[in-house]
Amino acid sequence: MQNLSFMKRGTVPLPKSSKRGQSPGGKMTVKEPVKILSWLAVLLWMLVIFLLSAQPASFSNANSKGIVTRVVDTTVKLTKVGISEPEKAMLVKRINSVAREYMHGVVFLVLGLLTQNAVTKGGAARMKAAAIALVICLTYGLTDEIHQLFVPGRSFQVSDLAMDAIGSIIGIGLVYCKRGQSP
Repeated sequence: MQNLSFMKRGTVPLPKSSKRGQSPGGKMTVKEPVKILSWLAVLLWMLVIFLLSAQPASFSNANSKGIVTRVVDTTVKLTKVGISEPEKAMLVKRINSVAREYMHGVVFLVLGLLTQNAVTKGGAARMKAAAIALVICLTYGLTDEIHQLFVPGRSFQVSDLAMDAIGSIIGIGLVYCKRGQSP
């Protein structure tokens, strides 16, 4: 008689010759593409960070200032607030400065989310996955700051590294908490 104890647990035993993540015939299971796509998302996001960091400071600042200017102009038009051009210029400068500082946190929050997801999909336990994801994000943040030493107008900023770490921790924590709620 065949052993049917696996039906109680809801799993199907694989033959001993099967590798983890592969079906008995050696073909890729549904989980393998998800793992690959998860890590691909991490690598693509790292590429985005690299490309943003490779922009000379003047170019990067002009881009963000242009976006902030459009947001401020639109807000002034919609709210019909009376604001002089010098006041608007000062507002754009302040918002741009804050936005550029916090953007490190936001960009690394996304990296933390993606990395924690990929490490978890790879099968690491929750705490181990969080630790691995944090090491990956912090290491990438450090290499990003070192990379900026070679970009015109940029430099190694400890405050940027701190924002990278805070963003990474928040992103990792969000996935960690969400996974804790799953069955």
